[in-house]
Amino acid sequence: MKLLAEISEGTLGLSDQFELLGSEYQLRKSARVILLNQDGQMATQYLKTYTYHKLPGGGVDAGESIEDALKREVKEEVGCDCTIIRPVGMTIEYRNKYKLLHISYCYVAEVIGEIGEPALEEGEIEEGHETLWLPPKEVLAKMKTDTPGKFEGHFILKREISFLEEYLKSSN
Repeated sequence: MKLLAEISEGTLGLSDQFELLGSEYQLRKSARVILLNQDGQMATQYLKTYTYHKLPGGGVDAGESIEDALKREVKEEVGCDCTIIRPVGMTIEYRNKYKLLHISYCYVAEVIGEIGEPALEEGEIEEGHETLWLPPKEVLAKMKTDTPGKFEGHFILKREISFLEEYLKSSN
């Protein structure tokens, strides 16, 4: 899968630190999705509490494939099933503050069947997750003007923008 970005506190301008080579990081893998409905609009999660948008998706559980994690997360966060169409790319994040190495894999998928109610986790409810269906270019424009109200949001936005830009470039 194509590497789209390496993101660190240094590349985001949050500090002068980039990746800390030789340091021990905890590994986290996640699956992200550009999820399209039959009208060509995509799902974006708006986090009201922290005022930014992100793609549906989340962590890969032990023993779970990236594709299975993506489908599970779509069911939980959006309330529907999906079929994976193609990969978009991957990002690597070095979150030095938490000694976390986060690898995200993004795919394009389409909604299958009806969209029901999401089954959000407590933390997602606290963040004010709301699923919006918008044209991909509009989602990208919103992300580029978002001002995240928490540290992780800077990483998330850079990651999601990388995925959306690659998707739009390859869709033309």
